[in-house]
Amino acid sequence: MPHQHATHCPLCGFRLEGTQWEGRQRPRCQACGFVYFFNPASAAAGLVLDASGGRVLLVRRRIEPHKGCWAFPAGYQEIDEEPPAAVRREVREETGLEVEVQSLVDVVWVGDDPRKPANVIIYLCRAGEGEPQAASDVSEVAWFPLSDLPLDMGFGNRELIQRVLGQE
Repeated sequence: MPHQHATHCPLCGFRLEGTQWEGRQRPRCQACGFVYFFNPASAAAGLVLDASGGRVLLVRRRIEPHKGCWAFPAGYQEIDEEPPAAVRREVREETGLEVEVQSLVDVVWVGDDPRKPANVIIYLCRAGEGEPQAASDVSEVAWFPLSDLPLDMGFGNRELIQRVLGQE
């Protein structure tokens, strides 16, 4: 995937030029020395369980990557929010449910997103009251018994559930 980057320095406005820097080709400002680093995005995902702990909340993705597959509610972290706040917001935006963030599950690399590679921070969450409703960026939302997960899950979410919760 080609990286999209700035052509001019964000500090002084001078044109950036490719330079070998710390073992990689990077855009560098010849006027002030600013170096543009290609950094991944940060995203948060919720492994959301119901009150009994026997069902997991999944959304069917409306967009790529993994369009049409079931996955955890997830999305990019905003610049001014901490990861637990990001997962609460994403679950609320995609399902309408409020969640309690309980613990950090894992941090996984998603390098196949055509928009930008991301480090995805996955949290174990408990759902509050109410029925989930699909929002505009998901086509469906549903509860699945941990013993009967859908086969068409994206981002390795099925394997993560099995590994973390010991479900086969």
